[in-house]
Amino acid sequence: MRPIARKLIAYLAAFFVIAAMMNFAGLPRKAHSIDLGGLAGDLLKIGGIAFVVEKFGPEINDGINDIMSKNGVMPTAKTKVVPIIRMGTHDPTVVGAAQVVGPPWQVDKVQAVAEGSIRISNLQGRILIPISTRKAVTTSVRGVGGVGVSANIKISI
Repeated sequence: MRPIARKLIAYLAAFFVIAAMMNFAGLPRKAHSIDLGGLAGDLLKIGGIAFVVEKFGPEINDGINDIMSKNGVMPTAKTKVVPIIRMGTHDPTVVGAAQVVGPPWQVDKVQAVAEGSIRISNLQGRILIPISTRKAVTTSVRGVGGVGVSANIKISI
């Protein structure tokens, strides 16, 4: 390395060390943040997670398939990752991703997974239904036959 380059690296290193020391030696600074609480924050989180699932669905699918193949439970049918959402009066709203598995022509129809809960006295159960629509409000929700949910990742809102 040339002497000029060594000097430059030494000066830059000294500059960053002094700048770090001055930063820690100064008075505490006020931190600023944005509160994402409430309905607007929840909608922003739901939209963000749905965007991530939509954008990186194939990569998430490959990651789930890698984990499943390492554990010897890799499905032989086609898999796909789609958004999942659970909304209820007794349960918190949850969004995330679900991997569906089944025949290729049926898996291609799946747009999302709907989750519902059933409570009968002290018993509780959850239903995961692959559906052919992404709309939250629709006149008809149609399940896709022959397709099941092999994995789900949920984030509580």
